[in-house]
Amino acid sequence: MSLTGAFYVPNTPTLIGDLGVKHDDTERALKLIGEDMIGKPEAVFVVSPHFVTEGGIGIVSKPKLNQLYDFYGFPKEFYEVRYTPPGSPALAEDLLDLAEKDNLPLGIAEGWGLDHGAWSPLIHIFPMADVPIIPVSISNSTGTKDHERVGTLIRRLSMDHEVAIISTGSIIHRLDLWQKGVLSVPENALKYLDTCLDAFRSGNWEEIWNAPREMLDSASPEGGELPLRVLSGAVGNRFKGEILANETEFGSASLTTASFTPVP
Repeated sequence: MSLTGAFYVPNTPTLIGDLGVKHDDTERALKLIGEDMIGKPEAVFVVSPHFVTEGGIGIVSKPKLNQLYDFYGFPKEFYEVRYTPPGSPALAEDLLDLAEKDNLPLGIAEGWGLDHGAWSPLIHIFPMADVPIIPVSISNSTGTKDHERVGTLIRRLSMDHEVAIISTGSIIHRLDLWQKGVLSVPENALKYLDTCLDAFRSGNWEEIWNAPREMLDSASPEGGELPLRVLSGAVGNRFKGEILANETEFGSASLTTASFTPVP
């Protein structure tokens, strides 16, 4: 048995409601991801850069996930969207058991739920909110290798269970430029995006980890490398990515949707 799906998807609030921005390719790609997984996963682990913990990496283990509106200043209808999928305490516990045996700093985040970094793409992937979700945090106080190890344990869990993994974010996330009225993406940020896309396609994650610092800083990806570190641990170099959509918005944020499948 292997992962039933592995994906990198955007989590922009424009997936929730109308801000005058259209991204038809992205929404179509997210819908296709869900259609391809109908009836397959027992649960989906979702890594959101908006779920940040200290002292270790966290997961949410609840029978039903409470929806978090962790964004501000948007139109009223954004806060009226409802998305409350079930969780999977049993599989969360299985992952915790693996982490304990592997001496990995992973624990239950009691005060969290499903933030918009997870549910904004999930409403397009699983619109019926009927697939169990296990939110996974990132932790700036925990090393990159521990994030990769979380992904590796999710892959190990997939040997006995039908599970999938989704990491979310924007590879280019320069909303500071948009706020200043700058509508052109810096050249180094575009180079970093191209580096990530090439690495996805080849399965060579070291291309990303070895990217020049000035490129990483210029792109300022959401969550830094950490959401991708978890994903890379889950798929390793045995999976290669297909870019399903690659749009931008406001001249400052990239919307990349990629699907990773095992190499024969």
